Amino acid sequence: MRHANTPNPHLLLRVHLEQMQEAAQRILDYTAGMDFATFSADPRTQDAVRYNLHRMGVVAAALHKSEREALTELPWRSILDLPDLVTHLHFGIQDEILWDLVTRTLPYWLVVLEETLERTP
Repeated sequence: MRHANTPNPHLLLRVHLEQMQEAAQRILDYTAGMDFATFSADPRTQDAVRYNLHRMGVVAAALHKSEREALTELPWRSILDLPDLVTHLHFGIQDEILWDLVTRTLPYWLVVLEETLERTP
């Protein structure tokens, strides 16, 4: 039996997934209409992208391992590594790595998060 002050684990799962979805959507909103040259010349947008990728990784780490294992559609190891990745990217290659995440990986993750949220009470 849960203590009255203990949060509902299903509610926590939903909140965490919504936070990840929000971070992913913000990144896509910040970079909408940009090409690689524009992105690589805009350190403010790069910082916003790094911040939200970091945020996604931190929120993912707050999910219980069993919850991550139940959501097999997402590459959790990659998501959990985001804080380290964005912190340790070397200047020069970081633009390409960030842009690849934004244009190829993140749209897929966002779709999976949205579909998962539709199924989550």
